[in-house]
Amino acid sequence: MYAPPPAYGGVGTASPFFQPSAPSSPPQPFEPSAYAPPTHRPLSPEDFQSTETAPPPADIESWQASPPKRSSIAPAIAFILLVAGAGVWLLQEDLFPPLVVEIPAPARPAAGEAPAPAAQQAPASADDVRKAERPPPRTVDLVAATEVARKMFLDLISATSPEQRARLIAAPEEHGADAEEFFATHKVELNSFKLSSVTPKTLPGHEAVPLFQVGTTANLHGALLRLVPQKKDGEFLLDWPLFAETHLRKLAAFLEKPPADPAWLHLGVRRSHGLELPESQRGSLVALTLQGSADGSLACLAVAPKNTPAGRYLARETEWNEVYVCRLLLHHRKLEDGTPAVFVLDIEGAATGEAP
Repeated sequence: MYAPPPAYGGVGTASPFFQPSAPSSPPQPFEPSAYAPPTHRPLSPEDFQSTETAPPPADIESWQASPPKRSSIAPAIAFILLVAGAGVWLLQEDLFPPLVVEIPAPARPAAGEAPAPAAQQAPASADDVRKAERPPPRTVDLVAATEVARKMFLDLISATSPEQRARLIAAPEEHGADAEEFFATHKVELNSFKLSSVTPKTLPGHEAVPLFQVGTTANLHGALLRLVPQKKDGEFLLDWPLFAETHLRKLAAFLEKPPADPAWLHLGVRRSHGLELPESQRGSLVALTLQGSADGSLACLAVAPKNTPAGRYLARETEWNEVYVCRLLLHHRKLEDGTPAVFVLDIEGAATGEAP
């Protein structure tokens, strides 16, 4: 008998893999009343919210995908400090020299061997010898000097006899006659009396001396008055020539009407760079600023050639930023290029030997 063809995939009813299905239920009739159309509600923004931007669940809020990045500043600073410390350790011999210098002892000569000659030092120059021979400067109590200076000056201008004035000024046998002549023709009334902002030194001598600025009704610019310390501490006398010449403004007369002969003047002096001079002349000159009044209104530039005794003395004995009081021999002359200038020919008391 002919067998029926196999089912799909070669599995027929006779195949052991064939499993007959249970009979299906009969179809149900369609009831329109049982059908209800779906209800629609209005859309809200939550319906459009993406699941990618939605807040994470509560159980993973504290979770991070990766640990936070560490700052690189701290390792960089540590590296720089390490390199700097190593450099300081290597250069410590140069940066911190030893406080105690070890000087090796010279080797002892062998028996019968003559000792090595000592090293010869360069002989000191004459200028160094002169500076070394200067006596140490004597200190001056400016407070005590200021207390007595005003009273002494008031006693001087109110004195009624030459004897009273002679007891107040230094070297009265030399300057007493000039003081009497001055007071015979001038009446001095004091306006101001104050200590100078600088304490000058004598030249020569380099002794510090108290200096005062004295204003009078006859000289509103002020005159210069210095005290001369005496052997006993705290005792002073008045230096008459410096006060008289600065009160009479003798430097102004010397500049306005140059005399034919050299003139001696008591002045305040300090070193100068001489920028007013021609540049070609500065190298061969010692330049000084001369001051003939208390307020600086009367000042001029003076020079001394370095190849003269006065120039060599001033170059050796004066220091920059120092003020001196001295008596100078001045003369109007011309520089090598014809520029007129005031020349210093000599310094009173200095061993220059310069002739007018």
